[in-house]
Amino acid sequence: MGQCKEIKYYGVHACLALAEARPHDIIRVYLDEERVGLFSPLLKWCASQKKAYHIIPHAEIEKVSGSVHHEGVCLLAKDLPPLSSQTFLASLARGSACLIFLDGVENPHNLGSIVRTAAHFGVPYILGENLPSLPPSACRIAKGGAERVRLVSLSNPIETLRKLQSQGFSLLATSSHQGSSLYSTHFSAKTILALGSESKGVSPSIAKFALGSICIPGTGAMESLNVAVASALCIGAYFQQHPSSATWRL
Repeated sequence: MGQCKEIKYYGVHACLALAEARPHDIIRVYLDEERVGLFSPLLKWCASQKKAYHIIPHAEIEKVSGSVHHEGVCLLAKDLPPLSSQTFLASLARGSACLIFLDGVENPHNLGSIVRTAAHFGVPYILGENLPSLPPSACRIAKGGAERVRLVSLSNPIETLRKLQSQGFSLLATSSHQGSSLYSTHFSAKTILALGSESKGVSPSIAKFALGSICIPGTGAMESLNVAVASALCIGAYFQQHPSSATWRL
């Protein structure tokens, strides 16, 4: 197995969560003066571990991070290693959970928002076919959620869905124009919510595994909701019925 690639993470919440969850993956720290107090425990740890850190002007962090949204901090760190489907399937034997399956959802802002929502409601995994690692911009938007929710890239999603069904999971596909109302849906404790791209929706190959489809009622003034907003409403409705799912820990 090759070495994990290095990523420049930025944003206060994303970097604080990274420092708490996996400090040994940090290679180098860049801060402006304003953030020194907030990150002083990390700086002390870096000094004890002989890891480099740099206090530099705010404008310099923009150059280092490659973003104007750095919020005064940038961490060069190892990316999380890929999680195999075998590992995550084995972990699900521990109990019930809500999982997210993303079908063609690739926009970093949407991904970051969905990860943040998933972390808030205790969703442990987001699945998808050949999902890439979260880019730094999505990690910033996730506000630390990227350290609590794992993305699982599936080379054969159909096979994985079959295995999940054999473990008692039910797939529900979301739709902008058909299906039962979200607000009258009874969720199984073991649920997979499939969300498609806003242009194409959930593909027929994935939808055929669904127990049913659900939609979010509205006035009809708009064709559909943004996928990140739709995911928040759906996961929130699941959580209302199964609040114990938030106790899940990876």
